[in-house]
Amino acid sequence: MAAKTSPEDKLVTAALAAIEEQGWAALSLTAMARKAKIPPQTMYEMCPDKRALLSLMAKRTDIALLERADEPDKGSPARDRAFDAILNWFEGLAPMRPALRIIHNESVGNLGEIIDLIPATMRSAQWIADCAALPSTGWEGFFVTRAIGLLLAETLGVWLNDGDDLAKTMAHVDRRMRTMEEWVSALRQANKSEETADTD
Repeated sequence: MAAKTSPEDKLVTAALAAIEEQGWAALSLTAMARKAKIPPQTMYEMCPDKRALLSLMAKRTDIALLERADEPDKGSPARDRAFDAILNWFEGLAPMRPALRIIHNESVGNLGEIIDLIPATMRSAQWIADCAALPSTGWEGFFVTRAIGLLLAETLGVWLNDGDDLAKTMAHVDRRMRTMEEWVSALRQANKSEETADTD
């Protein structure tokens, strides 16, 4: 017996189709709810605005990440665990690529649209850190999740124009992670130098 589709899943599926057909700016949440046969009150409770819709779309991707994630090997380098989790997240985005390309193209230069994406991106960053057995709370977790969130946002445009093998995406993530490692190493070295100077 096939599993019953939840109203939330119906909503996201209808939204993706509507975005591909109408675009992001012209998208009407009310019209979309009617098409998905979702009662208006249910629609409002689940998705009171477009920011909430973006959050639901990101939630679907986060769930796909969790379904694909294996138990992290804590003996492997943290960088490798983070790289695998980030690539898994982008692979989970694949079914949404046409709609996300439209959202991305219509949001370029629009500060309001970019701000609307931040909460969903940071939530995804926390799940990626958790799946990779990286810190996701406290000061260390704050910096780790912000770095991952920034990397996701900065890599999205590359991924949208990449092939199915994700070669460009992997290369881009690898380069950016190397840069972040260099920054962290430089900061640690600077801190050590200051501590040494204080003890002299």
